[in-house]
Amino acid sequence: MFHVIVNPAGAGGKTMKKWLEAEKIMVREGIPYDATFSTLQKGIEEITSELTENGADLVIFGGDGTMNQVVNGIRDFEHTRVAFFSCGSGNDLARSLGMKYSLQEGILKMKEGRTVRSLDIGKVIFHSRMNPEGVRLEDEYSRLFNISSGIGFDAEICAYVQKSKMKKKLNKVGLGKMIYLYEALHVIFTTQRTVSHITFDDGERQDYPGLLFTAAMNEPYEGGGFRFGTDAEASDGLLDFCTGDSLSQWDFFRIFPYAYKGAHVRFKGVHMKKARSAEIRTDLPLWVHTDGEIEYLSDHITLCLIPEKLNMMI
Repeated sequence: MFHVIVNPAGAGGKTMKKWLEAEKIMVREGIPYDATFSTLQKGIEEITSELTENGADLVIFGGDGTMNQVVNGIRDFEHTRVAFFSCGSGNDLARSLGMKYSLQEGILKMKEGRTVRSLDIGKVIFHSRMNPEGVRLEDEYSRLFNISSGIGFDAEICAYVQKSKMKKKLNKVGLGKMIYLYEALHVIFTTQRTVSHITFDDGERQDYPGLLFTAAMNEPYEGGGFRFGTDAEASDGLLDFCTGDSLSQWDFFRIFPYAYKGAHVRFKGVHMKKARSAEIRTDLPLWVHTDGEIEYLSDHITLCLIPEKLNMMI
């Protein structure tokens, strides 16, 4: 039995439309399934948690944010397999994994019920955190991610995207991923740089006087197609850390377009490092994102990989 989970409000209704097309194929192919739709009262993470207590074959219709909720909801990674049909605005996970097949091709692959790839799963640990109202919360907290987690500029963009009215408008005309660039042009003039200290699991320590951001890339792309993780590979047991330090607004306009091709690494102030984990301390609390989802600010986090894998059927 395949357990279908759908975010019906995703991508301005396009997610629901894609599911209805897929349902016709599944019925025609005689594929057994049940379908659950997320609501404000019961979200993707809760639904996933209930379905995967003893493992399950999940079929997900939604965007990168939906998949972030899925990976955080899975209770039994060893016996859970996932088929993901991307319907979001950024679509960075599908882009990174090279998911270029048609809907029917994907469903037929899923029907075989085999694990075709096992992906690393990232984790961010908040050793300190503040909510958007600036209230500091004392307890340690963690969150998993599929694509990337970042602190600073890229996370601040996500904070603006999350509440942006432009996102729905751009989604309606098929330009949803442009929201990241739209907000980046705004944020670059207001974001704060800060002193930071990053210690990697191999013992190397890097001190940065004007940190703009650090992104831990499990997959190559984030932010609607920016290849910050130039050589990132989600099954190599490593995260690719991309750090921007002491970059001005002019540097941003000069460098940022190159990030679409992963060519930003050639510029001074852009630092790359492969590692299994990194502990990051900053003098100021900064926004932190996981797969583009925002909850808290922090001045002390650890970014790492967990032992479990995400088993994918397509």
